Amino acid sequence: MAERRYSLPGGELRVHGWQDATMDAAAELGADLVERQVRAGEFIEFLGAPAYLKAGPLGPSAARRHGLRRLLLRAHAPRIAEYNNLCWLLNRLFETPIPHAAGVLIRRGLPRYQFLLTAKEPARPFADALADLSPGERGEVLAELGREVARFHSLHFVHRDLYPRNLLLRGPEQARRVVFLDAWAGGPGPGRRGPAYDLGCFFLDGARDLSPDEQAAFLGAYFAGRASQESSVNAAALLRRAARARCRLVAQLKAEPARLRGRDLPPADWTPPLIG
Repeated sequence: MAERRYSLPGGELRVHGWQDATMDAAAELGADLVERQVRAGEFIEFLGAPAYLKAGPLGPSAARRHGLRRLLLRAHAPRIAEYNNLCWLLNRLFETPIPHAAGVLIRRGLPRYQFLLTAKEPARPFADALADLSPGERGEVLAELGREVARFHSLHFVHRDLYPRNLLLRGPEQARRVVFLDAWAGGPGPGRRGPAYDLGCFFLDGARDLSPDEQAAFLGAYFAGRASQESSVNAAALLRRAARARCRLVAQLKAEPARLRGRDLPPADWTPPLIG
């Protein structure tokens, strides 16, 4: 990965990428996006192929917050962090959309605009695809997801937004089907939130949408995966922490119903299945 800097009338555009030509093309696109202050989450054509663009300005409070995080913690703006985390996952053979480039406009020391470009991933939203599978196929997919989450937790990576909406599912012709998205909030290394928070995120809706046997398929594969990576944990203790994290997430949704985006409030209680 590399960073290139481009001078724009509104500030300095810093582009992260892995090929000079790709970064130059991303900078050209980024300059146009900045000028028009485009907010986007859509598929576009980039360098002659379908790509997904996530872009938008940072408001004053967000700019100050991320500028302070950059100053004190050397933390990147969200789209740069997401690019770096996708690269980290890909380099360790996790399935994610291929990241082309990401950029952030810096003005007077603060991030003011950001964007991310990734290759179009031929997969469906996880929950929609899972609903169309047979019970046996659902169990296999959930076990694969459990193994992959265990693997990145064993490598000290925490997603921090491990909701089903941030997953895709490839077709059955693919050897590995689960694809991870939106990994900007977490990353490798120490952080305030650990594996229990990821499990709480996943079971926020999973407590309602997955049967006890399906929950057990995921968790059984997860704890077996942790053991195979020589990072075994106390299952009962971790699940207690996950349940508490989930309760806090439900309380947050109850206090801020706009976050539900029209969905039903998940049930407050969740009793994890017993894992032998």
